[in-house]
Amino acid sequence: MPDQPGMPNSTPLARETPSPHLPADTPESPQPEPYRHLWGWFSEGVPDALKLPLFRRYLVGLGPLSLGTWMQLVALGYLTLQVTGSVSAVGLVGAADGIPAVLLSIPAGVVGDRLPRRLILITATSALGLTSLGLALAAGLGRASLPVLVGAAICFGAADSFNGPTRQALVADLVPREQLIGAATLTSSVGSAARIVGPAVGGVLLGTLGAASCFLAMTACVVPLLLILAFGRWPVVRRSSTQLGAMGRMVEGLAWIRRDPTTRTVLLGSVTLGLFGIGYMPYLPVFAKDQLHGGGQVLGIMYSVGGIGALAGGVALSLVSRRLRRDRLLLAAAPLYMASLFGLTRAPTLALAIPCLAGISLGFMAANTSMLTTLQANAPEFMRARILSLYSLAYAAGGPLGTLAYAGLSRVVPLFTAIAGGAVVVGVVLLWTATRPSLRPDS
Repeated sequence: MPDQPGMPNSTPLARETPSPHLPADTPESPQPEPYRHLWGWFSEGVPDALKLPLFRRYLVGLGPLSLGTWMQLVALGYLTLQVTGSVSAVGLVGAADGIPAVLLSIPAGVVGDRLPRRLILITATSALGLTSLGLALAAGLGRASLPVLVGAAICFGAADSFNGPTRQALVADLVPREQLIGAATLTSSVGSAARIVGPAVGGVLLGTLGAASCFLAMTACVVPLLLILAFGRWPVVRRSSTQLGAMGRMVEGLAWIRRDPTTRTVLLGSVTLGLFGIGYMPYLPVFAKDQLHGGGQVLGIMYSVGGIGALAGGVALSLVSRRLRRDRLLLAAAPLYMASLFGLTRAPTLALAIPCLAGISLGFMAANTSMLTTLQANAPEFMRARILSLYSLAYAAGGPLGTLAYAGLSRVVPLFTAIAGGAVVVGVVLLWTATRPSLRPDS
């Protein structure tokens, strides 16, 4: 897309430290026979982003953090129910985690463009670890009251609101534009693997050592990323030369969105996906009980299938990322997501629901990868975190609002009919987004 009038050139700016990317003509180390052909095949299949040393180190640190986050999530809900005996209290703690994401996403984007991103991640990740350590002590000493749990959830949500857009902006700093799809699918795959393994490990720890052990494990899981961020020569992003305050920088980001058709289009698609494509998820227990006539075991299978589908999709997309175009990826994701979510609402058996759940996960990953990498590549380097904070806000606020919208619609039509209609809306809007001229690589 051509640069906007009056805005800095959107091509990557020069960094103050040497680029972490290897030169294109760097010779490969000779491999002894008979491994040369095997090495060549492996190198050809590995996404280019994985060959970048700094990005590899980032993934190594991200894995344990994602695993610990899922373990902590399981333990927090369990401990809340154990302490209070109230389902409403579990919902209150869950809401307390989400509120900071809505309130702080945009300010977090401003901070992410104003301060060194590595420093923000170190601070926010340290806050996660310290909060987990405090919860472990409270749980171990029998002092985990509801106010303590709500306060901890607010701290977790506040730290995540700074972590999310800053991590996404950092990935775009580390990886060239043409390798962003591979990088995004790799980071999503790490999260999907943690989504599968984390709850299982957390359940084992809960059953054997109690909730405090899960929070201690989360504390340990933040250490690898902190060590990786603390050492090494990370890229330094050149900041905007304008002398604006926090409010002025927010306005500057919103002005960019108003002028830039690509950003506007992608944010509209993400808001729709957040509202109607994520808002259905809290109703999966209702679906398992009322339509599949199952209990907790069926619900557990449904969640696991979603994680496995996302992981398989992420690995597959990362292997073919060199040949993918973002607009075509979204064009393929839209009908897959629409058909899968629509089919789920009509599936009478678990056998029919499983492929629909896998399709939903794959379609969501493809759509999210396409839109996220479009924003990462299109946003000016000095404004990237602000744009990505709005993308995060679309999901943080869109999911709960979509859940409420479906609840309201269920008073007029059956709940699953309302979700089926939402699937059609998501599919149509994503198809429209994918066909906009501004999303084409040559526009």
